[in-house]
Amino acid sequence: MKTLFLLFLLSPGWLYADWKVIQRRDSVTSKGEAAASELTVGDGASRAEVQLIYFRPADIRLEAVTNLDGKVQGVQDAVDSHGGFAGINGGYFEANLDPLGLLISNNRVMHPVQKAKLLSGIFFVRSGQPELTRTREFAGIKGVQQAIQCGPFLVEGGRVVPGLNDLRVAPRTFVFTSGASLWGFGICRSATLREMGEILAQAKVLPEHPIIRALNFDGGSSTAFYVRLEGRVIFSEGRSVISNYLIVRPKN
Repeated sequence: MKTLFLLFLLSPGWLYADWKVIQRRDSVTSKGEAAASELTVGDGASRAEVQLIYFRPADIRLEAVTNLDGKVQGVQDAVDSHGGFAGINGGYFEANLDPLGLLISNNRVMHPVQKAKLLSGIFFVRSGQPELTRTREFAGIKGVQQAIQCGPFLVEGGRVVPGLNDLRVAPRTFVFTSGASLWGFGICRSATLREMGEILAQAKVLPEHPIIRALNFDGGSSTAFYVRLEGRVIFSEGRSVISNYLIVRPKN
């Protein structure tokens, strides 16, 4: 009985706790359109780094920037050349930079919706309002100004999505919402897909708002994140040339 009790106490489910914020640094952009957070999170056994930016859709404009000809040299170039202040890499793509899945940039359809297990979600902007939906629930492209299809979903209904891969640790980016009035995107390092979903659902990465939905964007060597703040930048980039980006810029 004593041996069984010790095994029960030492099982992994009892060694790991919910993810919590260990350290954080909060900042705002120079004109106050958005807030940024740099976080170290842990679950008692592992640690990860999260950097993100969040904003109200009424204060900004989101734009999918395409780079099918390879002329955009990295995320900072994508942001600066389009008058933005923050950006991340977008969806998956072929070696020749052709996008995989739906890609719409400023009302132009660059690639249609694609059915694939990995491309389970679509981030899009319709009539100025961002939305996240399952690919099978997407109502069509009418009125859609920007769109990036990617996946998998990380968080739905405020809870981590079951079945996420828990084997490969890699840097990855994500887009998220805490409700219609608050959106954002970010980067996570030193975590698996499942851990990233748990972090976003459990760790209270936003000071006062739970993350309700989150979708994974491309990762690994394509991972890129850039935010320009007052007097400094948050910048992380792998390969310099990728197929598409999501940027945010001032409303006017």
